[in-house]
Amino acid sequence: MSPWWQSFFDHDYLSIWDQVFPAETNQTQAGALWSMLGLQPGCCLLDAPCGWGRLSLPLARLGAVVLGVDQSETMIATADQRRGDLPPDRLRYLRHDLRQPLLESGFDVALNVFTSFGYGTEDEDLAIFRTLHDAVRPGGRVLVETNHRDLMCAFIARGSKFSLRLPDGTLFLDEAQFDSLSGVSRLNWYWHGPRGSGEKHADWRCYTPTQILTLLQRAGLQFQSAFSGFSNAPFKAEGPEAGGRLAVVAIRPE
Repeated sequence: MSPWWQSFFDHDYLSIWDQVFPAETNQTQAGALWSMLGLQPGCCLLDAPCGWGRLSLPLARLGAVVLGVDQSETMIATADQRRGDLPPDRLRYLRHDLRQPLLESGFDVALNVFTSFGYGTEDEDLAIFRTLHDAVRPGGRVLVETNHRDLMCAFIARGSKFSLRLPDGTLFLDEAQFDSLSGVSRLNWYWHGPRGSGEKHADWRCYTPTQILTLLQRAGLQFQSAFSGFSNAPFKAEGPEAGGRLAVVAIRPE
């Protein structure tokens, strides 16, 4: 595991994105996932990676039996602290590198959300998708929700930069640098506010929707459907955001 991976998803990361995704937003997104996937109480669900459990927890409260997996010790510890009164037979967390196979399998659905791949080599991304393939039962589904190259290029073409003011007053700025030849975007995060200042940097491999589908197929999964983010609207590469965020549903063949 490279050093950046060990330190990137730490308390600073959590203090930023925990404000971007408050509990109300997480509940709304969990409900949208429940609807778009047609989930039922008692379904076995893998949230991988799960971060601080922002979707694992509300999905378990909706009735799913959830295993949340993440390589970050900080994320897993925080998720477990916030589990509330949900017992382990409803919600569990496991620290694990998804580039390596899971020992557990038979899940009805595996989730990979919030652009949770592309931070290593293409072979490493393929390994993550193969882990998800092996984790679901035959006929089980994998959902991948992500940013993509078409959206990134549309954003850059407008001369846009991503910035926001967090609820605690912190100003957050991402001055990404995209190399169209390598397909890699350099993430340059800066923040300043009452909790202090800091910066983070990482490389993200920016795939086209076609390339994402190809990776899933190489992992043994069959394309089923594509949606515009957390919605039931079919994905269409239209408008100023080239269709917006992409959610792909793929199935492990029987």
